[in-house]
Amino acid sequence: MTTSPDAEPGASPASPDPSRTVRLVLTGDLDYDTCGNLLQQVQLALREHEDAEELRLDCAELGAVDSMGLSTLLQIHRAACRDGIGFHLDNIGPVLRRLLDLTGTYEHLHTTR
Repeated sequence: MTTSPDAEPGASPASPDPSRTVRLVLTGDLDYDTCGNLLQQVQLALREHEDAEELRLDCAELGAVDSMGLSTLLQIHRAACRDGIGFHLDNIGPVLRRLLDLTGTYEHLHTTR
């Protein structure tokens, strides 16, 4: 994900809270070039917060999402569920919502465990 061509791809740092929730803010596009970075950042955030019970990805600033981006979201969801961590996509915009609806993944990605 990038915020501009000159920016480093990524998500904002994880912000833990007392409820054992890890929150990441996604910015820019989630595509073939940037999804590996998101996956690494999520893995790092969860390693740093081993007691996490919930992972929340804020999509308010997310731009375009291609098939690799969707695949990465599904991979993160699958890993979170496997580890007993709740998974949530917050502030889904119309572009991402349309992609999730078209691919039949909206309901799947909103299953928290």
